[in-house]
Amino acid sequence: MEDPEVFNRLASELSMDDRKSLLEKLGAHSGISNQPMYDDEESPKAGDEVPQAPGQGLAKEYEAASWLTRLVLWIIGLFTGKSSRQVFIDRQVAQLGRSIEEQSPGLYDFEHDQLLPNFHQELSKLKESARFFYDALDMSVNRDKGAFYVFLASLEMDDIHRRLLEETDPKKIAEQHTGLNESALRQLGVEAMESCIATIGDDRRTVMYYNARTLSFLRELSSFLFDRLLGSFAHQPAKLGKVCSAHLVNNYLRSLNNILFSLKETPPMTLLESLFIFILQDRAEAPDFNMEEEMKALLSQAEKALLNIRHFNKTVPLTKILRCAERDMSLLPMALSGGEDWFSLYKEYWKQTVEKRITDYTRNHRSQELLDALTAFFSGAKMKTLAGAESVLNPVGIPLKGAFCLSFLATFYSTIFMKELNLVLRPILIDGEFFKKENLAEFTESYNEIFNLGDAIRLFEGDISNAGELGKRYTQAKLEVSSLTAKRHKVQLAVDEASDEAKRIIDRMRSAMTLMKKVLKGLLTKSPDGKFDTLTNLAEMSGKTDTFTNGISATINRLNETLAFMAKIDTLEAGR
Repeated sequence: MEDPEVFNRLASELSMDDRKSLLEKLGAHSGISNQPMYDDEESPKAGDEVPQAPGQGLAKEYEAASWLTRLVLWIIGLFTGKSSRQVFIDRQVAQLGRSIEEQSPGLYDFEHDQLLPNFHQELSKLKESARFFYDALDMSVNRDKGAFYVFLASLEMDDIHRRLLEETDPKKIAEQHTGLNESALRQLGVEAMESCIATIGDDRRTVMYYNARTLSFLRELSSFLFDRLLGSFAHQPAKLGKVCSAHLVNNYLRSLNNILFSLKETPPMTLLESLFIFILQDRAEAPDFNMEEEMKALLSQAEKALLNIRHFNKTVPLTKILRCAERDMSLLPMALSGGEDWFSLYKEYWKQTVEKRITDYTRNHRSQELLDALTAFFSGAKMKTLAGAESVLNPVGIPLKGAFCLSFLATFYSTIFMKELNLVLRPILIDGEFFKKENLAEFTESYNEIFNLGDAIRLFEGDISNAGELGKRYTQAKLEVSSLTAKRHKVQLAVDEASDEAKRIIDRMRSAMTLMKKVLKGLLTKSPDGKFDTLTNLAEMSGKTDTFTNGISATINRLNETLAFMAKIDTLEAGR
């Protein structure tokens, strides 16, 4: 599952009712013909006996010929040096070749077994039409096949889709079964999913299978090696264009014929709509985006492409040309397999979606519990949001890692450090006389790091704001008109750089607090390894009461709590 958010994003931006309404509007305005794509006059019909080997059909015809006909063939064979059977085949093939030249002039030269310039032109047009679907498939099915099938199924069987969304809702499951842990909640969610999917009847499975097969054949056609086939043609002045030996490329022609034969019917509107919605999803953020107009434009392109494919099938008698090229009058196109995997991919995507919803639910539940604990830690003070960053507290901004932790540290700095801890730490910095000079250096270093935390966060917020360097790069990358891969890469680079800078601030703060805690512990109780020691004037600074030393103990406890909360936030942000 390449991008587990694909379907969720589409579902949130286009409701079920909106999708159905759009489908109805497009269907009313669509000029796409429902006529068959492939003229299968000579294709095998249900109940027909399909030949098992080349020439088998002609062999039966020869055996069924009258004795007089076979005698004539035998006499002709005496003069040509061929068997009567071979003479029979030659006559049949020649008759077919002449009919091709009469009915479809300029495509095939039977006598020289050559594909002519008109064939090259028709093939080039077919390639261009197939290319449209290649781009459409590349941005949809090839991107996330499972998500595509789920979206398509939401149109073909919306009641099942609604049930899946509702009955696998982790919040509802948790309300019905109190006290569940995440594992049990996950199990019930998957069981509910399987129960819903089991109600999909054979008729609906057939519809989805038909869609999946059509999709598979479109993919085969769009990825066909047109360039190799066209590259086999060479310019011949006598023919006023490019020609090619049909026998030389018969394998390509067979493959193309099988694909076109398999793609008999016009792709359903639901299939085309699903393709186009996937194409347009990344452009939907643009302020002037109009889904209906964009879809109409794509449908118009699809109409033209399908019309050209249908035209090729009617204009180019590919099966007959192949029969002549291979001298096999019994040759028939073969239906390809494809689409059989739709159900397993559909089910697997839903399984992963359900598990992700449950993971998100439990994560959000833990987030709320953590936020409640943080509210108590900050004595009711509201958590600050990190301007320009996306987090559980601020859904708009760069989705960088560490945003929640920086919000926590910003709140810690203003509500705890400056109001409480600094009242204890600053006197030590100014008046404290350390036994060991290295302890003074360590205290000063850690104090300065914590004291400058507010400035570090403000500078970072400026950098990721719309006016900052990182913020500008992120916004420009999101709005850039380029290939999806290049666009995502640039967006991810900006996100990664912002995340790395956030991590540096957090890591420096964690190190500073850990070091400060060790130094303060040494002030109260000399460390066993002798690395941290007390102050020579501790008694003088303490006076006759324990207020000062109690303040140091309280500061150590606050730092312990702060580090513990940072660890919990790290776990939450990592999704563990």
